[in-house]
Amino acid sequence: MTYETESKMIKRLLAFLIDYFIIVIYAAFLFGLTLLVHNIFKFNFQRPSAFLSQAIGFVTMTVPVFLYFYLSEKSNHRGTIGKRLLRIYTKTNTEQSNKSILLRNLIKFLPWEIAHTGVQWAVFYSSQNIEPPVWVWIALILPQLLVIIYIVSIVISKGKTSIYDKIAGTSVINKHSKDLRNYVNQQKGLVI
Repeated sequence: MTYETESKMIKRLLAFLIDYFIIVIYAAFLFGLTLLVHNIFKFNFQRPSAFLSQAIGFVTMTVPVFLYFYLSEKSNHRGTIGKRLLRIYTKTNTEQSNKSILLRNLIKFLPWEIAHTGVQWAVFYSSQNIEPPVWVWIALILPQLLVIIYIVSIVISKGKTSIYDKIAGTSVINKHSKDLRNYVNQQKGLVI
């Protein structure tokens, strides 16, 4: 593996860690807000149904995180805060870049939401003293396998694409690469 390849994969990993840190800060904020509301209004929080828990998690965590990635990558910056700090960008290989970025992030966060579903239902069945059915175990294990596939696909492509990038027609490039200059010129309608 060349230095440039290792560098690109390390940049991608570090960008992910920076973005994940932002997500953790957001989750801590939500947790703190929940405690504050509980202490001020003395709400007696009861465990909601698994469906309601899933809906709350989806609206308060999944949607904001998805929007952070989607809106950041479709913006003129072409990347999240982590990507921008490490000078890497999401490039689309199609004319319909917004659809490509949308598809990229839907596929990328599919394991996240499957895992949330598995956790919510595992907690529900556990609270009822019922052994979780097989589908719950699948919902807990499948996301881990998908993430491993994602990581392996990034390593195989030497940091350029993942399986979700290939499906969506996107890739991740360095700011100063020839690919970025060509991409920007194409977006401006300049002949290369």
